Amino acid sequence: MASIVSERYALSLYEVAKECGQAESFYEELSQVAKVFEEYPEYLKLLTTPSIPLPEKQETLKKVFGGKVHDYVLNFLLLLTEKRRIGLISEIRKAYQDQYYFEEGIAEVVAVTASPLGKGLLGKLRDKMCAVTKKKVILRNEVDPKLIGGIVVRIDNRQVDTSVRTRLAEIAQQMNHIIA
Repeated sequence: MASIVSERYALSLYEVAKECGQAESFYEELSQVAKVFEEYPEYLKLLTTPSIPLPEKQETLKKVFGGKVHDYVLNFLLLLTEKRRIGLISEIRKAYQDQYYFEEGIAEVVAVTASPLGKGLLGKLRDKMCAVTKKKVILRNEVDPKLIGGIVVRIDNRQVDTSVRTRLAEIAQQMNHIIA
């Protein structure tokens, strides 16, 4: 869960993005920036190292992200570095996502299955989840062969589990109660 500091920074960027009509593109750019820091943690460590002067940190940000992200996003990264909050970039991205999804009426749904779902089934599941949530749905399919069959659907903080593995565990538990 994002800290209050991360939420405030994310909300500030979101408000600017919304004023510019760039909420979605800022989200995509912020996600790409966070991904760069995840893939290159030593780069993030460099930006959080106190012994490296701020101008050097800001110069490296400009070289890496200049021309690749909106100027406001770049300035946001420079500000985070100046305020020694760049280490919170993943939390800030998540808080921005939460605000963006809330404002745009988007729900993120994860469907966990034993094998990958085909495009047809994914489309039907997306349509069903749109009807259930009354929101635009971003659907991800994750594969977990341990499920044996069935599906586990996660929407926000809720989970619907109709997997074979869970059903077998329930039957085993019932059998234990009968025998005991």
